Amino acid sequence: MNRFSNDNFETESHSEELDFIFQDQEDFDEAIFENRDLSRDLKTYFRLFRKKFNSAMRYKMQKNFTNIIYLTLDCPPYTPTDGRGDSPQEFIEEMRKQYPDKDIRVLIPVYNLNEEGTRARKKLCVGSLELERTSIGFEFFLQNRMNEAVLYRFPKNNEHVQVYGIYSPSFSFCKDIQEISRLQHLAPFIKAARICIRKLGAEKFKPDIVHSENIPFYLGREFETKLPYTVKVFQVIKDFTQVDIIKTEAFWAAINLADKTAMKKICRDNVIKKCVASLFNLHNTKRFYQMKECLSYIYQNYYKFRKYVDKGEDIDENILFNKLNARILQIFPQMANDDNIFFNPMMESLKRADFWAVPSKTYYKEIFENPELSGKMFKRILKTKEKSSYISFGCNIPQARIYQDFDTKNFREMRGKNKTTLLKELSLETIKTNFTDPTLFKSPEVKILGNLDTFYESPLFFANSNTEVFANGVDILFNTILKLFELHKNIQVIICIKDGLKVKFIKSWLDFLSENKYLNGRWIFIDGEINEAKFFAGSDMILLPRRANMSNNEHFLAMHYGCVPIAARSGILNDTIADIFDDITNGCGFKTKTSLLCERDSNEIFLAPVMKALNLYQNNPSSWNLLIKNCMNYDSGWKFKILEKYNRIYNELA
Repeated sequence: MNRFSNDNFETESHSEELDFIFQDQEDFDEAIFENRDLSRDLKTYFRLFRKKFNSAMRYKMQKNFTNIIYLTLDCPPYTPTDGRGDSPQEFIEEMRKQYPDKDIRVLIPVYNLNEEGTRARKKLCVGSLELERTSIGFEFFLQNRMNEAVLYRFPKNNEHVQVYGIYSPSFSFCKDIQEISRLQHLAPFIKAARICIRKLGAEKFKPDIVHSENIPFYLGREFETKLPYTVKVFQVIKDFTQVDIIKTEAFWAAINLADKTAMKKICRDNVIKKCVASLFNLHNTKRFYQMKECLSYIYQNYYKFRKYVDKGEDIDENILFNKLNARILQIFPQMANDDNIFFNPMMESLKRADFWAVPSKTYYKEIFENPELSGKMFKRILKTKEKSSYISFGCNIPQARIYQDFDTKNFREMRGKNKTTLLKELSLETIKTNFTDPTLFKSPEVKILGNLDTFYESPLFFANSNTEVFANGVDILFNTILKLFELHKNIQVIICIKDGLKVKFIKSWLDFLSENKYLNGRWIFIDGEINEAKFFAGSDMILLPRRANMSNNEHFLAMHYGCVPIAARSGILNDTIADIFDDITNGCGFKTKTSLLCERDSNEIFLAPVMKALNLYQNNPSSWNLLIKNCMNYDSGWKFKILEKYNRIYNELA
């Protein structure tokens, strides 16, 4: 067959000529010089050489084009809740503008869905978003059973950010992020994510980097052997104390993640057999049973049996589970690094990640100096220091409706109107008649205790926390408020904690405040989700007594509306809030002298900046107005220097 053939229009076809680019050099030369017309073949040779050179250059350029999978649990507005402050969507949109050579795609779990009918649907709906089912569907074995998973594609937004969602009955029934982040639901999501990333690579999107956002993720030996190309893992860890799997999950981790050898060891242990049989007998009248049957029954009903100390008493199930956890830890004393049973996923992820970072310069310095901030992971942190760094995040403040809009020119008058309206909406008369503005809340399921008085002018404090008492410093918050009341300070306080009434510690404090009638009209407690903007626009100060490196956008949002932050000198708060006494020109808040994690009394440490703020508010209105203006002028967005650090990490990894 001739190398060049004529088509119907008597022109030369070069279809076979293009194939030579992909042949070996010896075959290439032999195919060229076997032609009789040397001059024509020389021209062809140089033309093919030019194409080969251009192809090599294109390949080199393609290597500079980085494909990134951004793995996260929460990505507003694609997930039902928006617990994260720094939205991955905002980050990726800004990266796309600054660095168009990065193709970043987001991978999230699809959750808060009813299982009924989802398998047969080609499309799912998450809120107002309609998801399209892809061709990627598979089964995976985990937690002693076979699980199904399907990859869905979210509609593209204006910045063409492609978001994928993994649906699986093993975790998609979860209602919120806190529930899906538990080990028993997180494990199947990570397993499914590994398979999805591999299958995405087979469908013309080969990721160079997996950017794992505060999720214990590693590719795994089985995963890595099935990939014909290299994938690097960039692990971002918000707070080591939040991701460490605690010992109360030891038995659960054992029955779900142990291999066959470890399971045999567990099932032969007499203490475990006795406890498992007792658990089975508490909820089953069957007389004859096997160990395997008992374990299967307990696994299926695990979190119906398991109760936690802060949510219930030490019932029989709790006692048995505590014995099982203790026995598992006795059998496997080195669970964090044991090959037979995988207990601490973040430890393994940190060990095998190609690079890791924390979102705070202050916290990065502290974790190497204070072993208590990372516990048993401290040694691993020290060993991996050379492949670690700190990063920062930005926050684009969304537009929100408040009672009276204002800017840096007219805030003196308009902020006062917002405060007056807010006090009226939270007064005793309005609450009693159920006429409180519903736009203050995100849902109707809100419980309100106490009320505020509208008859006198006083500084209004605001606190928006969650039920993690130690990390968020809820104990410091209540002690500070009580101390201010004892000092007869003329203040009013708004406290918002969703599900706070379910926590005994918080409930006891609220009972104490309710019993003291002289405090009526000076405090209010809201149990439910709120629309923060209206509260920030009417409050004078926000209290942030956090011990942990909590990275969210709350203080950015507060400053945007002129609500002055009083914060602990820890983590992202220390990085982004300038104390007015440290920087008179650009100061935008007040901070403690030291971190709250020290030997001194944390209550006294935090009370000091609160007293300074009160003194400035009451005695120096011009300086207070400067504080508000500095807060409102603060640029919290994704600055170029922030994005450039991410870009350098991506380039070094790729």
